[in-house]
Order: sequence, then C-alpha cells, then structure tokens
Amino acid sequence: MNVDALKQTRLTMSHSLESDETLKLRLYRLLLQKYAELINEKEHRTIGEIKDLVTSDDLTIQSILQDFRRENYDFKKHYADTAKRVFDFVASEISFVEPGLNVNFWLNPKEIFSAKVADDEDLAVFLCSLLYGLGDTGAEVVIAELENLKTHAFALTRHKGIFYILDPSQTHSFSHFSGTMEECLQNYNFLGAKIKRFLYKFNHSKYEQFL
Repeated sequence: MNVDALKQTRLTMSHSLESDETLKLRLYRLLLQKYAELINEKEHRTIGEIKDLVTSDDLTIQSILQDFRRENYDFKKHYADTAKRVFDFVASEISFVEPGLNVNFWLNPKEIFSAKVADDEDLAVFLCSLLYGLGDTGAEVVIAELENLKTHAFALTRHKGIFYILDPSQTHSFSHFSGTMEECLQNYNFLGAKIKRFLYKFNHSKYEQFL
C-alpha cells in the first residue's frame, strides 16, 4: 500500500469512529463561533429587559405551576412545601449544560421546558420565575464569581427569616444551602468551588451590580 492510500485509509477509519451526532456538534460549534459576534449583539439586554426575564405571566410558567399549586393555595401556608417540590422538579427535569462557547444568549421558559436543557443562568431565571409565580417576590437570580474565577448563577431567596441558595444545576435538597446569609455563603459550592463574590443579582423589580 502506498503512502497516499495509507493516509486515506487512516482518514476513513478516523471518520468512521465518530458518530454523525459528534460530527454535527463539531459543525454547530464552528457555526456558533463564526457568528458569535452577531448573536451576542442580538442577545444584548438592557437592565429593564434583564429584570423582565423573571416573570410569572409567561404561559409556560403558569402551566407548570398549575400542577403544583393546590386549589386554595395560600402563600403563608403552602409556599415552603410547594417551592420545595418546584425546585426538585426543575433540578430533575431540566438538564444543566455548560455551553463552553463565547456566545451570550437567553432562553425563554417555553424553549427551556421543550428542550429540557439550559445553562446555569437560564436555569436560575426559570426557577426564579416559578418562585415568583408562587408569590415569592424576593427571590433573586445571582451571578457570582467562584474561587476558581469562573462565574455561576443560582437563585437566592428568604422565607420566614431563613435564606436559601437554590442551584438547580446540581443535585441538592431544598434546604441544603440554608440558614443565615453568612452560613449560606460559607456552605455553598459548585463542583467544589466556593463563592468569591457576587457580581450582580436581579429579579422582576430590581437589578443590583457589585462590580
């Protein structure tokens, strides 16, 4: 076998080891990187638009909550138990994926629920919208810098004097990261990395930046 034939054989074997899905993912990644600048420009949000991401008016959010809110739902009586079930639902039903691309995007609730996949920011917004729909007007989306210098998003709320960090991108119980704010910050970690500082946080009514 000559050298050219040997190279062609190796190339054919190499391609055969990769599935069609893997090859498609390589192509999609290339296309996203090629048009990242255009996507980032289109996905840019003002502060007002970012706050509007947390909404209880969305039809998908309302539809999901119908399965969790009892007929005579009362925030003071039923929130804690209902919020726990909602958090468990989001954490188990929506898979966390870290895109690993230099592309900024925001998925709406319908897109998240249909695809059953989201990054950490969209997961936090999705969960926060559900909590807001249950009457929790204080639930916030927090984007924090971790000790490994990566950023990560989660939901933060307070109920009956107890703070809760709720991170549906990882498996934990509703009250695992709870207590005083100091205890939450000390105990929380994502893949072993603790919180270094908050970068910004927001909900339907406010936006606060810490840089």
